[in-house]
Amino acid sequence: MRNDILMQENFSDKALGEDGEFQGAIIKTPLDALLSSKGIVARDVKTKKGAVLLPAGVDISMFAKAMKTIIEQMRHNGIKHVYLRVRQEISESDVNRIIEKVYSDGSEMITKEKAASVIKGVGNMFQNIREEDITPEMINMVSNMSTELTKDLLKNPNLAFSLGKVKEADEYTFVHSFNVAILTGYLAGKLHPDDNEYIQRVVMGGLLHDMGKAKIPMEILNKPGPLSSEEFAVMKKHTQMGMVMALKTDVRDPVIIHIIGGHHEKWSGKGYPKGSKGTDIPEPARIAAVADVFDALTAKRVYKSSMSSRNAISLILNDAGVHFDAKVARELLVGLGLYPPGSIVMLSNGRSGVVVSGSGKDLIRPVIMVQEDGNSQNELDVPVFLDLKITPDICITHFIGHGEKRDFGYSVRS
Repeated sequence: MRNDILMQENFSDKALGEDGEFQGAIIKTPLDALLSSKGIVARDVKTKKGAVLLPAGVDISMFAKAMKTIIEQMRHNGIKHVYLRVRQEISESDVNRIIEKVYSDGSEMITKEKAASVIKGVGNMFQNIREEDITPEMINMVSNMSTELTKDLLKNPNLAFSLGKVKEADEYTFVHSFNVAILTGYLAGKLHPDDNEYIQRVVMGGLLHDMGKAKIPMEILNKPGPLSSEEFAVMKKHTQMGMVMALKTDVRDPVIIHIIGGHHEKWSGKGYPKGSKGTDIPEPARIAAVADVFDALTAKRVYKSSMSSRNAISLILNDAGVHFDAKVARELLVGLGLYPPGSIVMLSNGRSGVVVSGSGKDLIRPVIMVQEDGNSQNELDVPVFLDLKITPDICITHFIGHGEKRDFGYSVRS
């Protein structure tokens, strides 16, 4: 940020801190400099009628594509500058300490036993396909698993965001199928909340979406580097091979077939295998495309490190209308919020905490687990859970970090 074009102002703002204590440098940023600036919005930016253009606590990079339009709206409303908070640093040890508290509390939205059972079932299916061939019995097994997963998903849709990321590359394909099944079911439920049968069919499609990879050589699947053009041509065959397997076992459901064959199609028409464009891509495939890439980005692979959910959402939103259906991408954002579970944030009362559930339609007010006292910085005996939707006097002042290793590249081999 260029100091010669910005007016800097440090002050104590009681709207951001209950005790009025100054919490970092705040930059008074002219609109002309906003496009090239970075930071967290320190105060709500509102129209004359009170509509929020930029909410406090949000990184302005999330609005990159819409910023020119927002700036014009601000000019129209007589707004001349925006207050941005400069990011504060936090040590890696502090990040790890807070994250450990979140993931050691024993709470789960789906039992480990059920997740392990599904993952093992998908793994056995892949192994059998690799060594011999797919059978109708395998498809029946997957159908039964999808029915059980859908029941859990309908009871608690947020379980789609409670699943841990895989750290071992050799089991990735099986867990990826499990994660994609849950996330596609969640997104389908948001788009069609009253169609449980459709949701179950989408979940089954998610479990089967990559089964064609069982016929791809392992040296290509797990290559610890970029694929050559020849290798990528082989990899792309997995969608068509998956459809052939499905049809061979009398899977005729168009929802499932569209997911298996079309989850690599792109909204722009530059995907594969058909190069379909926009709404010519069946909706189940458009849903699976978002789920597939989101899980691929946030998982560790032999050829890439994991990315935080927050950064993955940013990339997907930037590609909405190009790679992805913008409507489906929006449902992912609404589900996770601007602060996905695992995000470490600073609150206006001086405490730091970890986001433990999404925000729903209110993107900036999730549930926060606070583990330390804001004044003494001592750990609390019992964690405090703050639902910011019902505590309007407390807000997120800025995003600190995430428990997952950061990787800002966009290299996905899903």
